[in-house]
Amino acid sequence: MLRIIAGKHRGRKIEIKDNAKIRPTGGRARGAIFNILMHGNFGPDGSPLVGKPVVDVFCGTGALGLEALSHGAAHVTFIDQSAESIALARLNASKMGEENNAHFIRSDSTSLPMARKRHTLAFLDPPYDSGLAIKSLASLDKHEWLAPGAVVIVELSAREVFTPSESYRVFDERAYGNTKIVFLRYDK
Repeated sequence: MLRIIAGKHRGRKIEIKDNAKIRPTGGRARGAIFNILMHGNFGPDGSPLVGKPVVDVFCGTGALGLEALSHGAAHVTFIDQSAESIALARLNASKMGEENNAHFIRSDSTSLPMARKRHTLAFLDPPYDSGLAIKSLASLDKHEWLAPGAVVIVELSAREVFTPSESYRVFDERAYGNTKIVFLRYDK
C-alpha cells in the first residue's frame, strides 16, 4: 500500500491500479527526496518546493506530485502519456481535495506543449532503462517548463547510464536498491 509520507496529507492512501507499466516511487526513496527538498541548502531562493509550482512528468499514480502538494507546493502539473495514469493521478488528487491545485496534461514527455508558466521543481520518473529521461529533459528545456535555477529530480534504474545536456548540472546523486535518484540544477 502506498501512502503520503509527510506534510498535511500524511498517511493518506494513494490508489494504485494493477498495471505493470506504473511503478510508483517507493516510500524510502520518496522520503529521502522530500527530506532533501525540505532541508537542503538551495541558495538565496530557498526551497524549490514550498509555495512554488511543480511539474510531475511520467506521473503514474501522482505520488511525487501529491507528496509535493502535501509538503506545501503551490501547484502541481501532472503529465503522462497514458490516459489511465492521468485518470489515476486525477482520482488521487481529488481524494485529497487538491483538484484546485492540480492541472493534468496527457502528453508524450519527449514532445511537450509550450508551458503556461515556468516551474521551480520537476520530477521525472520514466520507465527504467528506457532512455526517455534525456529526451524529456530536452523537451522541458525547449518548451520553457523550467525557471532558471530550477531543481530537477530524475529517477532511474541504478544501472542506467545518464549524462544530461549542458543545460543541466548534476549536484547530487543517491542510490536506493535498484533505484538511482539524480538531482539536477537547470542552468539555462
